[in-house]
Amino acid sequence: MTAAHVGCAAATGYGAIKAAWGLGSTVGVRDSAVLEDFMAQIGGPLLAVWATVVLALLAGAILQSLVQPWGRRIPRRLRASLAWLGFAIMTPIGLLSLAGTVAKAVAGQPEPMLSPAIYVYVYSCFVVLGLSFAVTAWRTRPAARASSPRPRRSARPAPFVAHPQEDR
Repeated sequence: MTAAHVGCAAATGYGAIKAAWGLGSTVGVRDSAVLEDFMAQIGGPLLAVWATVVLALLAGAILQSLVQPWGRRIPRRLRASLAWLGFAIMTPIGLLSLAGTVAKAVAGQPEPMLSPAIYVYVYSCFVVLGLSFAVTAWRTRPAARASSPRPRRSARPAPFVAHPQEDR
C-alpha cells in the first residue's frame, strides 16, 4: 500500500504545480510569454493545464483502486492494465526528460520557459509515479499468480481409471 500512497503524493505534487499555474501563479516560470505561447500551441490553459490536473487525479484513483476495497468493483485486469500502462508511459518520459534537463542545465543551456528546478521536480514526479504504478500492480496481483507456477498435470490418467481390472 505504501507504493500507492507515494505515487499519489507524486501525482498530487505534479497536479498542484499545474493547478497553481492555471490559477495564475508564476512559480518557477522564467518567461511568462514563452509559457503562454506554449499553452496556446497545445490548446490553451484548459488542455495544457487543467487536463493534466485531471490526469493526475485519475492516476491517484487508479493507484487507490488497486489497494482500496472500493476498487474491487472494477475488474482487476482493467485496473492492473491501466497501472502497467501508466508505468510504461510515465517512467521512460520522466527518466529521459530528467536526463535531458540535467544535461542542458550542466551545459549552461537550460530551457527558457521554466527554471531547471521545476523541470527536475516535474520529471521526478513522473518517475516516482511510473514506478509506483508498477510496484503497486505487482504487489497487489492475485495470490495464485504470485506463487510458484501451477503443478504440471500428468498426461497419463490415474491407474484405476485407465485399467479398472488391475485394481482387483
